[in-house]
Amino acid sequence: MSPQPAPNGARRNPRRGRKLGPISDAARPRHRQWLEQVRAAYHASDLTFRQLAELSHWPRSKISELLRAVGRYPRWEITRDLLVTLGWIDHPLASMRRQWVLAAQEAHKRAAWITDCLDRAGDGLDSHHKPLDFTAFDDTHRAVYYAYASVFLREGDKSKQAVHKALLLLLILWDEALCSANLEQYAWDLLRQTVMEKTPHTDGHPALMESAFDTRALRAAVDPHAQITETLALFDALRRLAPAQLDVMVLRYLRGLSEDGVAHTLGLPLAAVRAAERHAKRHISAHLRTTNEEGHRGDLTP
Repeated sequence: MSPQPAPNGARRNPRRGRKLGPISDAARPRHRQWLEQVRAAYHASDLTFRQLAELSHWPRSKISELLRAVGRYPRWEITRDLLVTLGWIDHPLASMRRQWVLAAQEAHKRAAWITDCLDRAGDGLDSHHKPLDFTAFDDTHRAVYYAYASVFLREGDKSKQAVHKALLLLLILWDEALCSANLEQYAWDLLRQTVMEKTPHTDGHPALMESAFDTRALRAAVDPHAQITETLALFDALRRLAPAQLDVMVLRYLRGLSEDGVAHTLGLPLAAVRAAERHAKRHISAHLRTTNEEGHRGDLTP
């Protein structure tokens, strides 16, 4: 994977200024992997720092920090501009973008931060070529992903944006997803991370109170006050479940998927879905018993 030659007139100028320092020891392996390729292209280009700054339209201080992995993990905008200046185009650029995303994940960057960087650089979902198998996956799973996201985010735009960002990451990492042990699980992890980053949390658990007021039982209740008390207590127990149990219960009972549908969406064996549901019901029952014994009525103010 070799970059194209640097812009005409930019090569073979005598290299002036201080020598580029080494990569920081703080750089993680995936970060170091793509950065070594960029540094090699810089040395091969014969560009000075001044020329690189002028052509990429970024300050020399920022470029120096990026090339030495000093400070925070670099945003995709400056990384992409340097790559283009150094001659990366088309497929090689897409490969470097994938490596940048993997390194950002390794650096524990939030999914929202990664996708915002990509969108700001004009590398959103609609700008990418989509393989046929990805398009088929998207068509099959998008509606369920949106249904799941809307339980936690409620507002339509926020739910759609979360699903959009998760699918953007999946598209960029599609080769990794296909090579993973379980495509559905790989994709679901991206979707869940993206949704949970945007979901308000209380006491370390996702907030579900708004969804509690949008239930069939509450809408049909003869005694709304009593039903509110019961529903809030139930949803308070629900939100405290372990992640896998919560996902199964949300898909099964708030979005009406069959056991087979949940298993397919999450990439889990049917037996694992049934076990998660069984354990979830046990935990919910125990939580409700404790709540009743303590006279606590969930999040409802007396």
